[in-house]
Amino acid sequence: KRIITPCFFNIVQMSQTENHSYTFDCVHLAPDEQIGSHQHSTWELSYVITGAGMRTIGDMTEPFSSGEVVLVPPGISHFDNKVTDTEGKIENITLLLDNTFLNNCAALGSELSEYADRFKKNTSAVKFTKEKSGAIIGILKKMCGENAAERIASIIKLIILIGESGGMKVVGKSQKTDKEKERMQQIQTYVVCNAKRNITLDDVARHIGMNRTSFCIFFKRTTGQTFVTYLNEHRIRLACQLLRQKKMSVSEICYAVGFNDVPYFNRVFKRCNGVTPRKYK
Repeated sequence: KRIITPCFFNIVQMSQTENHSYTFDCVHLAPDEQIGSHQHSTWELSYVITGAGMRTIGDMTEPFSSGEVVLVPPGISHFDNKVTDTEGKIENITLLLDNTFLNNCAALGSELSEYADRFKKNTSAVKFTKEKSGAIIGILKKMCGENAAERIASIIKLIILIGESGGMKVVGKSQKTDKEKERMQQIQTYVVCNAKRNITLDDVARHIGMNRTSFCIFFKRTTGQTFVTYLNEHRIRLACQLLRQKKMSVSEICYAVGFNDVPYFNRVFKRCNGVTPRKYK
């Protein structure tokens, strides 16, 4: 695997060999180098250092921003579409743990097994409150300067911290796969990946293997709204993030999120939020 050095760490040590039951990864990379929609057989603990955007985990899609820490259980598909930093890149720390590691921790004694069991009871993806995130981030940053053996102790601290009750909010659940849900997931992922481009009904219909008319009927029946309304609402959520986080003009944001007409953007924004983009900013 390629080792990528982030801007604020001198060294990145990636711990993943056949003899390790965990992976520790610290990266600073361009969005097109990221993995697309995927799922693991492991637990994924991820800290977003730099980047913001829309996140899809299981059955939920919502905005996220830098500083968030999320735990995704095994088997739940997830995908992030990030707004980049000034270098056009994103930055994050990720820890992957398999159940073997957790079981080995539990075998060390009842004092630790209680926390390992609570950790494994998280069947939904969760993000942590500011206070709990701060404690987790402190440990993850410290791990960047540790060797593979030293990180074992830090991971045990994380298991205890996460195993403590409270400080979590569900951000995604595993969804049963049927044809309708699978199609909707494909559509959601397509929108998250391509919202900033010019998307046509024919494009998205072709992507999921339907003709335009059948797609429009399917989408309206499934969601209760037209695809154009759904796409516009997604773009407006992205615009709200940029208005809060970036020093960009309203017209720049309009084009950055996929609209090609500023007056139309203003009207859609006001319809969704009750105020104009300028007033919102």
